[in-house]
Amino acid sequence: MNINMIESIGSKTFNSHVIDKLIENGFRIGDCLCLGVSGGADSICLLTSIVKGIENRIEDDSSFQIINVITVDHKIRSEEESFGDCKFVKKYCEELNEKVKNIKINCIVEELKKGQVLHTAEIRKKGIEDAARYLRYQVFEKNAALLLDSSENKKIFFALAHNQNDQLETLIMRFLSGSSVSGRSGILNNRTIELKNGTLNYVRPLLDVSRKEIETYLTAENVLWRTDSTNTDNKYLRNSIRNTLIPILDENFPGWKNSVISGREKALYENSFIEKSIQSLEWNKNNEALWIDADVFDKLDFVQKEHFLYKGFDQLETGERIPFSFIKQISRMSDSCCKFGVEAVYEDNKLWLKKQQNNVTIYGFFDIIEEEGLYTFDFGKLHVGNSESGFADLEFVTNEGHFHYLSNVKLPFVFRSRQISDTVLTKTKGKKSVSDVLSDFKVNVEHKNLIPVIQNLDSDGDNNIVAVWGEIFGYSNWIV
Repeated sequence: MNINMIESIGSKTFNSHVIDKLIENGFRIGDCLCLGVSGGADSICLLTSIVKGIENRIEDDSSFQIINVITVDHKIRSEEESFGDCKFVKKYCEELNEKVKNIKINCIVEELKKGQVLHTAEIRKKGIEDAARYLRYQVFEKNAALLLDSSENKKIFFALAHNQNDQLETLIMRFLSGSSVSGRSGILNNRTIELKNGTLNYVRPLLDVSRKEIETYLTAENVLWRTDSTNTDNKYLRNSIRNTLIPILDENFPGWKNSVISGREKALYENSFIEKSIQSLEWNKNNEALWIDADVFDKLDFVQKEHFLYKGFDQLETGERIPFSFIKQISRMSDSCCKFGVEAVYEDNKLWLKKQQNNVTIYGFFDIIEEEGLYTFDFGKLHVGNSESGFADLEFVTNEGHFHYLSNVKLPFVFRSRQISDTVLTKTKGKKSVSDVLSDFKVNVEHKNLIPVIQNLDSDGDNNIVAVWGEIFGYSNWIV
């Protein structure tokens, strides 16, 4: 589709296009249907076009469609913005319910716990965006399972609002990170997962529609949407690609989008071929480890080895991105090697994969401090007191009996170890990575994962780390 086509065919045909995409993936009017809706243009377009498209196809008064809208408050922005999005979605669902016939829209608002995304990011070691997405899909699948329990049909369709711009950004991100052929396949049109009580089918009916087409559609329908303020923050790779790199490509390389999409299509065919060539192979499981006969593995072509290893990493859920260099190391090794959260071992004529037991990571810590009290950590005790004004005084006593103090820290806050993506504000209101701060402080390697980072959960700013408490281990403090 393109913008001129949208303007000429009108909203009704746009609605029909979206429903056709659902039907191509197995959906039929009346099937159990969920939508993930954030309040942004993409998801509001998805909701609007599906409701109007289904309404146009219901032929008699006896037909009825229930649409379940799931909206999630991640609590990683200000309450006014984050929960405001949820209220906006709920209100829009109510307005649609008043306008349409034979369709009932159930809006379910799910609120994550304050600090839950940060905690998950710390555990998964992949950053805030990944953690938010991971938890969001957990919410989707929980609600899908509840709906399957109450339905005779053990299949549910879940529509998501990824569009052509998302696809292009993802393909660029994966190219820059050196992804395998499966990664170069980009965002898939559909994905099926098996829940305990039925089948969940994720479908993306807007994947061939551009953001410009989406906004043109909403404008024609006189429908408003919300804008996430973090979309302009280029510390996130996707935002940097969207706001910096893509405008350069648009200006200097006409036709690049078609070339990238064509490359994705080729990767899909290649990925399908590789999948078929190893479809008879499965990783065997022994407790928490996976294994395959070493002779069988060694007879595979290198591309097959790569593909099969990545399937094993997915099963292990290491929480790490595994680079190509490590794949090569495993493929040609005769001894064990441990990197990136994985231990690979040739033993008893088997190749074993298991999660790496890394002693450095045991020092990671995370606690949400909401009130006065005494909090115990491996390296000492934190006393939080004098919080009547909403600001607390902190006293930390190390295991060696040394006392350290910070005052006027706003409650609630997170007391945690550093993350790779952490940044702090400088005196000139710029940003500096916490890793660089620790390097400037000449922090020993063994202390880098122990020095506490204090993060204010109620901050309205994008960067709410208020202190790096280096003094506890004999270094300087960074106070924002």
